[in-house]
Amino acid sequence: MALALNQQNHGFKPPSGRSRHCRLSSLDQDFQLNKNSDTSSSRISLKSPQFPKKSLSTPCLLNCLKKSKSCGTIPNVKSNPNLNTWLKLQKKVSACVKPIGSNKTAGINEMVAEIAVTITLGPDPIRGKGDFSNLFYLVNRENKKFAIIKPADSQAAAREAAAYLLDHEGFAGVPPTTVIKISHPVLHKTSAVTASVQRFVPNISDSSEMGPSMFVTEKVHRIGILDIRLYNIDRHTGNMLVKRRPNTTNPMKSFDLVPIDHELCLPEKLDVPYFEWLHWPCALINFSTFKVNYIDSLDPFKDAEMLRSELPEITEASIRIMVLCTIFLKKSVSAGLCLADIGKMMTPVNDTPSALEVLCRRAAGMVFTEKFSDQAFTILDWEDCELEMDNRDAAKLSKCVSFPTRGYGSVSRKMVTFKMLSEKEWMRFLEKFEELLPLAFEARNSVSLEKNPLARSCKF
Repeated sequence: MALALNQQNHGFKPPSGRSRHCRLSSLDQDFQLNKNSDTSSSRISLKSPQFPKKSLSTPCLLNCLKKSKSCGTIPNVKSNPNLNTWLKLQKKVSACVKPIGSNKTAGINEMVAEIAVTITLGPDPIRGKGDFSNLFYLVNRENKKFAIIKPADSQAAAREAAAYLLDHEGFAGVPPTTVIKISHPVLHKTSAVTASVQRFVPNISDSSEMGPSMFVTEKVHRIGILDIRLYNIDRHTGNMLVKRRPNTTNPMKSFDLVPIDHELCLPEKLDVPYFEWLHWPCALINFSTFKVNYIDSLDPFKDAEMLRSELPEITEASIRIMVLCTIFLKKSVSAGLCLADIGKMMTPVNDTPSALEVLCRRAAGMVFTEKFSDQAFTILDWEDCELEMDNRDAAKLSKCVSFPTRGYGSVSRKMVTFKMLSEKEWMRFLEKFEELLPLAFEARNSVSLEKNPLARSCKF
């Protein structure tokens, strides 16, 4: 497998002539792209200065760097302290990159190859400042940022990559993201660390510095749709970047939003979500036909299989949350709900469970009580359910979706999770969940039309 590098991004140009010090070697040899026997990931590593077999395909960058001053295309070690530092430390810590997330999407292979070249031959990664001190920026020879490395545990890094994989066709605009193992002296680690890596997006600011009226409704809706599918518990103004729209004719709608920072998506429980866009006026506007068709095309079970295959670090409990929320989104839009309505049904108020949580609890109760009672639809109280179950089922439901003892509005909420359910129980739960949705949507539509005049535009 050979990876073609974007010469412009990482800043190294091919040699201008065939100097004896600029002999060429194959890219496969340079980057040591070897398939491991127990994984589908490739290891990308530049190690100096062994390049046994020479060919005429790509420049032997390291030989040119260390021996030739006449090439005129590779930075001089003496004039570049970052490169000189690396050459001194390479024997202590080898700079290398190993992709362990999915690399099957457009732009991922190219980005990882650029990173491999930069951390080995280019300037050291630059640590962020202040609130961003956990990040490292990679820059090319023109000192322009092109990637962000965020060391994290394997699950957090996998969630970042999952947001990109689930953003089909770049619908919401999540930048290319994957998971890597990386080692470099600047990380101050003696072994490789897990990190998410994301293509850097040039931006003006984050969305906290502008009012929602400046943003295009279409873009807000797309980010909201992604957040609902991922059950995002941390969509705030700081992780929506603002970039100027090219060739816009409306100065009041001249900015686009780019969603980043998805390590808190796909939780294992129905935690308290946070949607910054929930109270923006554009969230009350109806979905366009294009967005409705996109939502209708989503297949949560196909997405679940993709995550299991590409990112095994994502737990089954998190995958089930994604399936549930995608089904909820699809059914909500079919019922005529707008983005604000859907977000409010997913958001608890104080300690009162959200409408989504109540629906999940009722559906789970129906699954475990239907074999004991002909009136399963009327059982809403946990104590009643517990009396009719054997100890094993009662314990499982208690851990998954415990019911309050007196009305849903007067009890502290307990987070819902589905990790205790068997596959058969999980599928049966989804059936019951879908059965309960029509009445819930009818009630929500009635409330919306009473309180929000703009909600009338959410009807098809």
